[in-house]
Formats: sequence, C-alpha cells, structure tokens
Amino acid sequence: MPEQSRWRYSAPAQPDSTPDAGDGSAPRRGVASSRQAAAAAFELPLHRIWLIVAFFLIVILAIIVRMSYWVLAGEPLPANAPPVTGERARGRIVDRNGLLLATDTFVWEAYARPQAIAQDARNGPGLPAKIADILGQPVGTIRAGLAVTYPITTLAKNLTPAQRQAIADLRLPGLVWADSRRMRAYPQGQLAAHLIGFTNYAHEGMYGVEASYNGWLLGQRGLPEAQAARQPEPIPEEWRLYLPSPARHDLVLHMNAALQHRVEQRLAEAIKLYKAEAGTIIVMDPRNGGILALANAPAFDPNRYSEAHPGWWPNDAVSEPYEPGSVFKLITMAAALESGQATPDKMINDTGVLMVDGQPIRNAENKSYGMVSVQVALAKSINVVTARLCLDMGAETFYRYVRQFGFGSLTEVDLSLESTGFLKEPGNTFWSRFDLATNSFGQALMVTPLQMISAVAAIANGGTRYQPQVAAALVQDGRVYHLAPRVLGYPIKAETARTLTQMMVYNVDSSSYAGLVPGYKVAGKTGTAEISTARGYTTQDTITSFVGFLPAADPQLIILVKLDRPKTSRWAEQVVVPVFGKVAQDAVQVLRIATDSRNP
Repeated sequence: MPEQSRWRYSAPAQPDSTPDAGDGSAPRRGVASSRQAAAAAFELPLHRIWLIVAFFLIVILAIIVRMSYWVLAGEPLPANAPPVTGERARGRIVDRNGLLLATDTFVWEAYARPQAIAQDARNGPGLPAKIADILGQPVGTIRAGLAVTYPITTLAKNLTPAQRQAIADLRLPGLVWADSRRMRAYPQGQLAAHLIGFTNYAHEGMYGVEASYNGWLLGQRGLPEAQAARQPEPIPEEWRLYLPSPARHDLVLHMNAALQHRVEQRLAEAIKLYKAEAGTIIVMDPRNGGILALANAPAFDPNRYSEAHPGWWPNDAVSEPYEPGSVFKLITMAAALESGQATPDKMINDTGVLMVDGQPIRNAENKSYGMVSVQVALAKSINVVTARLCLDMGAETFYRYVRQFGFGSLTEVDLSLESTGFLKEPGNTFWSRFDLATNSFGQALMVTPLQMISAVAAIANGGTRYQPQVAAALVQDGRVYHLAPRVLGYPIKAETARTLTQMMVYNVDSSSYAGLVPGYKVAGKTGTAEISTARGYTTQDTITSFVGFLPAADPQLIILVKLDRPKTSRWAEQVVVPVFGKVAQDAVQVLRIATDSRNP
C-alpha cells in the first residue's frame, strides 16, 4: 500500500514533425488571449468549447487566489507601516550538499511616535529636520511620514551604523529611536527562487518551500508522525557549516545548487537564442521523485521580490497548465501496450486522415505514411495511428490509465498553488469521441510540467509513480530525519515500462538528434503544441517540449524542457531538444553519473 502522506499541502486557498494542438496561454501572461478565445467560443467546434471555458475559469481562479495571497501577505506595505512585533526565528534552508539557501538576518530601522512628537512643544517642532539630516531625506518626506495615525511609524529601513548612532545621540527614545528587525536573506540571490519562495514583511512564508514548510521552519509544527518514528541521523559533516540553526527546525532540499545554476543558465540562453516568451526546465530523480533542479523564466530575486512583477512569483512548473502535444502519446502508448491493444510491431494503416464523428484527424503537413508499426508510429509521431489505437481501446480504458498516471489530480508535491490541470471525460458536457481521439495526442486536455515529467518518470523507473519531492530531510535539534519516497501508484507493469522505454530509445536513435548525450543511451519524446487563439489553433505560435531520461538501461535522471512561443522555429526538434542535450550533459557531469550506452 502507498505510504501515507507526511503533510497535507493545500493550495492557498503533432508530432515533432507534427504540430500538436496546445494552449500556451498562462494566467499571468495570457489573460488577454484567453478572453479573446472565450469571446470567440461560438465560432469554434463544440469539442473545443469546454477547454476554452475551463481555461477561462482557471484564469479567474488563479487571479483570485494570487490576489488573496498578495492581500494576506500585506504586500506591498506602506513605507511607514508600523514595525512587526513578536517575530519568530525561521529555520535555515540548504541544498543537498549543505549550501546555504535561506537564513535569518537582522536590519536596523528608524521608528517614531507621531502623536508624541506633535505634542512635545520643546523637541517636536525641530525634530523632523534633524531626522531628515540624519537619514539623508528631504524634510518634507519625514513630515509626511509623521502625518499618519499609527501609534508607531517606520521612517527608514536598512540604517547604517552611523545613522543608528546619530539617532541614539538625539537621546529622545520616547519620540524617535532605532531598533533591529528580523528579516529573511537569500545568499544565492535569484537561484532556485521558485523552489524556495520568499517571506513577506511579517516573516511569513510566501510561495515555494518557504510557504509549504512555513509551520516547520517557524517551529510551530513538529515532526510528522511517520518521520518521528524513524531513527534520526547525525548531521553530515558537509552540512555543519550552517546546520543546525538557532531556530532548531531546518530544511534540506533534494536540489543540487551547482546543477540548478547550470539549468538556469541554459534556460536563460534558450529564451534569448530562440526568442521564447517563457520556459521551464525540471530535472528529477525518477527513482524517488526528488527534484534536483527546477527553473522557470521569467524569475525574480527573493531578496527583492517586491521589485519583480507579482505574476513572476508563482511556480509555472506546478501552477500553469498547458496542452502537452505529442509528448502525451507516451501515455496513450502505455495504455495501449498495458491493455493488450498494441504491441511495438503491430502494423496499422495510416491513411493520412481519420474521420471521427464527422470531424477529421490529420497528421502534420497532411502527411500519410501507409502501413507502419506502432513503434514507427511513435517515432514519427503519427496522429492518425495514435488516435486509432485510442479509439480501439475505448474511453474507459484510456481515461483509466490517464488517471493512474496522475493527470487530472494533484501530484501532491510539497509546493503550494499546484494546479490539477484539466481533463475532460465521458459524462462531461460536450465530451465526444472526437475528444477521445484528440486527447490521445495531447490536444484538448491540459497538464502541468510537473505532472508530465512525473508521469514519464513512472515509465523510467519500471512502473512506479512517486510523489515529487522538493524537501529531502527535516533537521530538528541537530538530528536529521530523511523524508522517505512516497509511492502514489503503479500505473503499468515493469514489462510494459521496459517495452515503452525501448520504443522511446528507438524514437531518439532513429531521429535527427541521435547521439544527443555522448556516452549515454537516451529515451525521450518531443512535443510541438499549437496555441489556441480567438479563431482556433494557430500554426504560427507553439509550445515546444521534450521529456527524456538516461541512462536508458538504468535511469537516474529525467529532464523536461519546455519553451513557450519560440520565434526562431516552431518545432520542438529544433528548439528544445538541443537544450535538453546541454542540460543532460551538465547533469551527468555535476552528479557524476557514469557513461552507459546499453540498450534497455
């Protein structure tokens, strides 16, 4: 039986040579486009209306949730807001090698009592000018800062030692004084911002593990029962530079900071080179669900999060669903193989078009391949063959496997604001057999990048689906409690996983990008998804993605690369596949994974 959850997290609150249909509109970047799509819904076939309506609803929901977060966070606070009292120490966050990612520090601020100053006939009148001189601000600014109804107001933050001393030399502690305030510091700057998150002015965690482990880091929450029962270990020597912290409740991530740095570099290079609007890269260990690196662009510096657009704060990898395109054919093939509907060498006639309920399913560029095996159909990413397989296995079988792979539900990753994506099934309004056919190649359904990589990871590890995990261990009072991998299910048997892995290797080896990672056999699949507009799907803008794992015979890494609306090329093969190769080469070097070119 799957291990019980340690925590209960809740969200606040076609073909690679085939242009698959996809919706890349994201709530933060695509509100306008989603409104246009909704306005034009009556111009679209009924099978697409549900997707547009669902997407419009998630845009509204996401906006409401995020606005609620901003309100609860109190951001941005007025410059002269009263000081926060009763701040508790937060535990430190380190990467898997003990590198410090988040810690408490202190800053000095200048405070004043406006009413007391106004009532002090002797010192009050001349005090604003003296304070202005000390702080290097116009006297008008200081007077405005004192014209508030707060009993205590904040006049300035981040005081220098000289400013602190000058305020103390005024010897007017009942009117103006300097004091320290606890705040969060992120020594690595922008590194892993979407995994770590940040804290607001009230020292509360917002986004990332700062939010999902807020109670733990503040010492307000003890060890989960399952972890408390485990035998703790002493802190490894390489962690002792920063652990344990004075707060006594610390967090260790699966993330490797060196790999994270390279992944962020590769993503930034790709965005610039291919002129993409946004992107995501995830690196995971398929053997346990540990997230080794995760990067989104655009990103922000958690030390200066208020300077970034609030739409950049959420983690696209878990919050922004999209239509995956041909990558999803891996799930259809898994269902067909497991259910006995197909074998790799089964021959199917591709006529180039398949009529379903009076509507056509076509291959990219209207190609027709004739008699092909299922293995070749996956390698050439043939929509017609994939749809025919799906229709033959039936809706009940197909959607059962889709659900078993985790689509339509949360991955339960230890991050907040996770989306379930969108999955329409028989019984839903407007569902039809045409939806079944288009779902088979990743159209008319929406997934998150984390859902997609987690599902393919189950193929890589022999059929076991793990909960993705950001945190690797909890540290309490100097003792380490490792978080055990949590099994969420077994969507396919090991034999099916091995057969599909062999097909994925054939897909790479028979492509133009064979030898993608020198010295390693790679199993993978591309996806080029078209993006919906007010008039339907456009062939100009696409979402490109590639999911692959290596070494294929003993998978230790799985990587997903996704780029939104690249301008230099619309094809995944020309855009994200080269990025995957660079990230994979970086990863095997950083993690010291031995070369292995064996077939699975």
